[in-house]
Amino acid sequence: MINMLTKTKISIVFVILAGLIGTGFLVMQTNGYNGGSEISYSSASFVFNVTDDRELVGFADNVFIGKVIAQTGNKANTPPPEAGDVPGFSPQTQFSVEVVENIKGNLSGIITVSQEGGYKEKNGVNRLVLMDGDNLLEPGNTYLFATSFNDIDGWHAIIIPNYGNLPIKDQKDHKNKVERFKKAFSQEIPFKPSIKE
Repeated sequence: MINMLTKTKISIVFVILAGLIGTGFLVMQTNGYNGGSEISYSSASFVFNVTDDRELVGFADNVFIGKVIAQTGNKANTPPPEAGDVPGFSPQTQFSVEVVENIKGNLSGIITVSQEGGYKEKNGVNRLVLMDGDNLLEPGNTYLFATSFNDIDGWHAIIIPNYGNLPIKDQKDHKNKVERFKKAFSQEIPFKPSIKE
């Protein structure tokens, strides 16, 4: 049952991410940004209310404060062959992150966090793809993360752009976000997928 639930959750995350890419894909060129690279912005719709901290925590495997150490990878994230050619399918960028404080879950040390978005080359043009305008994580900065564990790749995927990686500005902001999300965890609303027979 647990294994089936995990597979269902992974499938749901994949469907959410694939769905995110397919809805409202907009390409905008900006000269002089990132060496003249094109920038693509994708917008998305979600299967739960991402602005409700209780639902966000309920969907996440882990919620924690982490400090980004460095970018460690960039996966082109091409769609599976059975999906055909999915327009705008977004890359993912991986970062090493030091876990500072757990709110939900029990992570420790340095882990790999994967963010939807990153660089993608097409027809000789290097393009930066940003999901819902969510800038790539910055090494040296600290964030509150809401992630789902991807046991295939062994990383913790940020589940929602912008709300799944909230910047921590200072110690006061750190304290406020920890209190806010501990409260949300105590009242979490677990995600219940509708299963059609």
